[in-house]
Amino acid sequence: MSSRNTRRNAMLMGASALVICGALPAIAAAQTAAAPAQGVDTVEEVVVTGIRASLKSAQEIKRNSEQIVDSITAQDIGALPDRSVSEALQRIPGVTLQRTNENRDPARLASEGGGVFIRGLSWVRSETNGRDIFSANNGRALSFEDVSADLLAGVDVYKNPSAELIEGGIGGIVNLRTRKPFDSNKRLLAFSADYNYADLRDKGFASGNVLYSDRWNTNIGEIGLLLSGSIGNIGNRTDSIQTGRFEERTLTANDNPAAVGKSVGDKVYIPNSIGWRRIDWQQKRTAFAGALQWRPNDQWEATFQMLTAKADPHDIERALGDTDGGYAATGPGFKYDSQGSITNGTINNFHLTADTRYGEQHKKTEDYGFNLKFTPNDRWAFSADAQYVKSHASVLSMTAFTQMDPTVPSSLTFDISGDDPVLKLNQATDTTRTQAAYWWAAAMDHIEDNSADSKALRADAEYTFEDDSWLKSFRFGVRGTDKTSLTRQTGWNWGLLSNQFWLNNANTVYLNGTGYDATHQSPNLPLQSELVNYNDFFRGKVQLPGVGWFPAEGLVSNGAAHAYGYLQNTQSAGWGWAPLTEASYANSSPAGDNPNGGTNSQGEKTKAIYALLRFGHDETPLGRMDGNVGVRVVKTEVNGGDQIIKVASLQGTPGACAAVTPAISCTAFNNAYAFTQGGSIAGGSSSNSYTDVLPSANLRFFLKDDLQFRLAAAKAIVRPTFSQMQSYTNLSFNFEADGFTPKAIDPRSGSGGNPLLKPTKSNQFDASLEWYFNPAGSLTFATFYKDISNYIFMGNATESYTSGGQTYSFLVSRNMNGSSGTIKGFELAYTQFYDFLPGPLSGLGLQANFTYVDSNGGKNTAVNLNESAQVAGAADQTLPLEGLSKTSYNVTLLYEKYGVSARLAYNWRERYLLTTSAANIQRPVWSEDYGQLDGSVLYSLTPQYKIGIQATNILNARTYLDVGGANLAPRYSWTDTDRRVAVLLRASF
Repeated sequence: MSSRNTRRNAMLMGASALVICGALPAIAAAQTAAAPAQGVDTVEEVVVTGIRASLKSAQEIKRNSEQIVDSITAQDIGALPDRSVSEALQRIPGVTLQRTNENRDPARLASEGGGVFIRGLSWVRSETNGRDIFSANNGRALSFEDVSADLLAGVDVYKNPSAELIEGGIGGIVNLRTRKPFDSNKRLLAFSADYNYADLRDKGFASGNVLYSDRWNTNIGEIGLLLSGSIGNIGNRTDSIQTGRFEERTLTANDNPAAVGKSVGDKVYIPNSIGWRRIDWQQKRTAFAGALQWRPNDQWEATFQMLTAKADPHDIERALGDTDGGYAATGPGFKYDSQGSITNGTINNFHLTADTRYGEQHKKTEDYGFNLKFTPNDRWAFSADAQYVKSHASVLSMTAFTQMDPTVPSSLTFDISGDDPVLKLNQATDTTRTQAAYWWAAAMDHIEDNSADSKALRADAEYTFEDDSWLKSFRFGVRGTDKTSLTRQTGWNWGLLSNQFWLNNANTVYLNGTGYDATHQSPNLPLQSELVNYNDFFRGKVQLPGVGWFPAEGLVSNGAAHAYGYLQNTQSAGWGWAPLTEASYANSSPAGDNPNGGTNSQGEKTKAIYALLRFGHDETPLGRMDGNVGVRVVKTEVNGGDQIIKVASLQGTPGACAAVTPAISCTAFNNAYAFTQGGSIAGGSSSNSYTDVLPSANLRFFLKDDLQFRLAAAKAIVRPTFSQMQSYTNLSFNFEADGFTPKAIDPRSGSGGNPLLKPTKSNQFDASLEWYFNPAGSLTFATFYKDISNYIFMGNATESYTSGGQTYSFLVSRNMNGSSGTIKGFELAYTQFYDFLPGPLSGLGLQANFTYVDSNGGKNTAVNLNESAQVAGAADQTLPLEGLSKTSYNVTLLYEKYGVSARLAYNWRERYLLTTSAANIQRPVWSEDYGQLDGSVLYSLTPQYKIGIQATNILNARTYLDVGGANLAPRYSWTDTDRRVAVLLRASF
């Protein structure tokens, strides 16, 4: 751990030194500008275009905002610095990116980055054009990776809100701004096209977008119209090697511990699985934005905006290895590191399992908004706003498994001690490449159908004071929303096919077979498997571990019913796997494999009112100042329907209990059995309501014309997710191994959602010092402190239920409000073009930022209360908060001159806790330090046309993950993904 601290401190000092050293030319330039040489009558005009124009626009937004905000802007269509919104956001100080779509699924990295964190917190609220927006997967936040960056004019990140901003983001608010026709004074026709090549995938993908905008003076006033559309195709490949969790073992004399420098009785740690996988991912993303504006006169203006974003990703995964865990025992050939974690050796009797997994998603979000402004005079301004959002997401996953007959001798030689792991599967070539050595083992599918929609109305008014030395304006308004969320999800439907290592089924169907008996035959069944050789594995930098026979891609990618048409012929009568259908949602419920299982319908209404007073004065001890103070009061009403209470069935019957020898008391079992047979249990209402009062204040002092000092304080909330408020309770009776004697500890238990959860709250304070030494140059320092309460965590309570004439108390686990903690840190940012340098060097620029975040207290939330490892991990107070890197930084080298616009950007974040308990592994997982270099070069052929090249992951950064607790977490995962190179054309007329 000391080496990690040393590296972190070095990064801290290096990044700070970089920004400070970069500021020295700015100071020199500012001094030179303040005292121009005598006799100089003219200065060279700096033409603001491209990168410089985008940075200038972003700086003006930050400089003129009443709140603490950071922005990125796109001067040209399709000109955000990255291919997706989430990737672009990570360039902003305080913003970090999680590179998995789901933190509990670290085996599958996201191609374009997953969750967005602001100042170490995932509680981020998303907006489009100042209006709330969300995705159907959770009904709260937007999946930023699903939104096309091509249609955006810019993105604003609010760090500390004021009263008129919509509540709901403790980490911050991300506002996506689309373009409007009145933004430009002239007609605009623009398009861009690119071809993006992924080197590991060895495939290219074409994308393009177009925008048309114009405004006209007519007899009914000025009218503007903007239409834009985007089609984005992208794909990538990930190669990975992974072990499972590390289990503790005690060395014995049979292990010959002296041979590896150990002693009898020493504790060592050995993974319970090991394997390798490849995922080919591809997505088509389409988006359309439109805006219609009408200004009949100087008093009225109406704007209609719409945005639709659709993403259709699919992937095919092939994983090969031993997940049986039978080798997780000591052996004389194993070697260990200083902490006792295994580093290399040979695993004999390797149980080889191959699975082919196909995933398909269809996600669509539509946002419609209308705004009407009325300014009758210089004193009053009114506005009314209406919005409708609807979102839908469907998910299909289909997996089939094969296994190699364990009678085929095989072993695995491995060395996982370094950055380049070595795995070698040792087996005869003829058996490796023969279908007859593998049998059909299992199948698994999963489906989801989620939807959400929201209606919002808002009205605002502002009164401007005239000739007042302090008061500037008073703004007030109301907002109401009506949101519904419906999730329908199944668990992961795993079922046997013909055999397993532990089964020894007489009716085993090998891959070259056609069925298990004469009446269950499929002549094409042998064609439903294929040999996979993992060509160019890790680009050849890691030895190919081995090849295997897998279920064919066509078997799993055409739907579960298609797969069942073949796989039903591998299953002996009376057991096995059958595919899920729409009817399966009704039979599903939250369980260990999916906390969102079943149907969850939630309704939420909010009513908010706010008042905001703006003020300012030209003379104070700190110079000119301005600011605002306000309060927002919001009432939230939640309705999740009546509680659904389910009781787990017992494994025996009263008759079976009575037959137990020696005789035991059956009274407890018989009464429990009567309880389970009592029919449905009436549950209470899941309605809940609460009111929050959210004051805020923002002060700004102009110490000099180019130097600002800000202070901000606010109270913020983030509401619980709809999944956490799910209206269900699962109850169970717990018996000893005989099935009839109640356990002495926790004889009755349960778990459930909690519709009565309240928001997590934060009292937060910010201060910043901002020096704007030229239109595209600044040096800023911001510090923040958040005092957070009402964390959501798992707690236990005794609850009483009656059924079948019996009343019992159960110890029920639910998420509850409680605990508190603090988040604090600072951000340092610097931007400058070095115009004072001679000749071509005057096009150079630098943009850099550094963030430090620390936390104290607080609790992680157990995503799945039905999984004991998840509950235990979330309760482990030795673990830090999920997703929080103490340090992160960005350094971007810029160049803009002679028609060339270029950037080389490096983004880095420190090791952090990805999840307190990863799926399947059931242990905490950490993401190690990660840095990625991206770049782009554009050249203006003419004022209308630009050509260029963009490169992502230039240095082929490898992702490393660790597994274990705070004191022992060896590396367990190595993953490579594509370098992507895009050639592009942009045009604007």
